[in-house]
Amino acid sequence: MPGAGAQVSGLPVGRSARRAAIPSDRLPHPREESPMTATRPHTHRAPGRAVAFRGVRVAPKVAAATGGAVVVAGLGLTGAGTATAHGTVWDEVAQCESGGNWSINTGNGYYGGLQFSSSTWKAFGGGEYASTANQATKAEQIAVAQRTLQAQGPGAWPTCGKKAGLTRANGGADVNAQPGGSSSRDSSASRDADRTSPASGQLVVDGKFGPKTTSALQAWVGVPQDGSLSTSDIKALQKKVGAVPDGKIGSETTGKLRAAMGLSYNGVWDFRTSYGTVKALQQHLNG
Repeated sequence: MPGAGAQVSGLPVGRSARRAAIPSDRLPHPREESPMTATRPHTHRAPGRAVAFRGVRVAPKVAAATGGAVVVAGLGLTGAGTATAHGTVWDEVAQCESGGNWSINTGNGYYGGLQFSSSTWKAFGGGEYASTANQATKAEQIAVAQRTLQAQGPGAWPTCGKKAGLTRANGGADVNAQPGGSSSRDSSASRDADRTSPASGQLVVDGKFGPKTTSALQAWVGVPQDGSLSTSDIKALQKKVGAVPDGKIGSETTGKLRAAMGLSYNGVWDFRTSYGTVKALQQHLNG
């Protein structure tokens, strides 16, 4: 994604524009403020005029050198999309962005077939798969792109997305997209992000953060269980894991939660969108 950025929506990601840096450490919860409304880096490069993100401008030459998608629009925490069923349109975007080279790293700060910056890659949970996009599989890159697409729309890849005819529908936009996972639009079971086993009453360890996992987490931190995290619930979680209790989920809260479960920091911003972190949390809560 691009280097600096534009307003809190409609910013580019790929070769079609630069990404903006994510200065803040925390994102507000969707009920208060959508997790992706904080400053986020672009994903792709884009030629053309400079853009501004939180007052930071990117020069035209910079924008032309790298495509641009900025992570800014709100996220809805729903089901998981598939990273394989929509390969064709993403192949076309990648062909435009990187010549279709999914492992490319030219040293310009953008990686992989869809030209993710490190910050945008991590912001959408790519750190679960690899430190940079070029080290991840094609399916993993597409999954992260689908999350970006849900948050930003096709404008995340302003030039290449338009050229490829990318839309939220044909790109499989889904904030919880997983490599090869089933889409929330494909089955109501997937949309109900997690379920409990009738036999044991425990959470299904599926890496999807839904109301059952939320209720179990609420029980763990000692607050009323209603299946929906409020600001006070998040503060209780932060106190439990030793993070600053500001009621906003960010990399510190996610990192502290992972540490409480014996996991290392992986750069993920919001644990609810991180397959590996949610899976570990479900196992922890079942324990």
